[in-house]
Amino acid sequence: MLRVTLCALSLALGAGSLQAQSDITSLRSAAEAGNPEAAFDYGYELTFPETGTPDYDTGRYWLTQAADADLAYANYVLGQIYLDGIGTEADPDRARAFFELAWQAEDAAAGYALAELLLYDYAGEDAEAFALLDALADDPECGALARLTQADALFFGSEDAAELSRAVELASTALALDPGLINAHYLLGIAAMEGLGQETDPETALDHWRQGSEGGDTLAMLALADALLDGVAGEADPVEARAWYGVAAAFGEEDALDSLETLDASLPPETLAQARSRTEALLAQFA
Repeated sequence: MLRVTLCALSLALGAGSLQAQSDITSLRSAAEAGNPEAAFDYGYELTFPETGTPDYDTGRYWLTQAADADLAYANYVLGQIYLDGIGTEADPDRARAFFELAWQAEDAAAGYALAELLLYDYAGEDAEAFALLDALADDPECGALARLTQADALFFGSEDAAELSRAVELASTALALDPGLINAHYLLGIAAMEGLGQETDPETALDHWRQGSEGGDTLAMLALADALLDGVAGEADPVEARAWYGVAAAFGEEDALDSLETLDASLPPETLAQARSRTEALLAQFA
């Protein structure tokens, strides 16, 4: 299941000042004098310092001052703080309230964060989440990600043929808009392999999973390795399959460990040595 916590935190910050003020004392003075942008910048610097120890309580105070002055991006950042429990207890309800305030001020990143929160942390809020994602579909910053998030929710949460086809369409459009959304390849690979919204096409499925794997998506790695081991598009390739299981395992994918152990026990010593060498070569590419 896809979850991207941030549309990108920098999107919200791009709307604010975040001026390059290295003098924290001057920034504090401006904040204390009632400058809401300075209050935001000062609060942000205290909460997320480039060096030194964060001062979460004071930082949150100044971010709240900025939010009270109707700075949408301050509400968004506070939402992220309470969503992730940054320097405080995680509180989805407070996060939701801050995201809603920022979204009411047309902050796209907050709208996306709110949609994710409704999808994954609240039961029965899918309709509102989808409405938000639809509203963001053409946003220049969050649009592609909004489409992919909706595709993911439909694809892995429905068995309706029309919704599955819609999910494939959304994922394809999202990937065309932003080729960096590598998670789309996992979904599109499944669709191609199972003939959802298209003809069954194992070669296309492998291509999607390979692109996702090369981008670092461990689910795509597992799917690719399974397909290579089964020989779904030709002869089985246990060496390449083992290599991708190994990379996925190295990236912390627990499901890869069992497959790796089983496969290693079945391979002749020469083949296993070759497969391990290939695994190391792939890991070196990521490094």
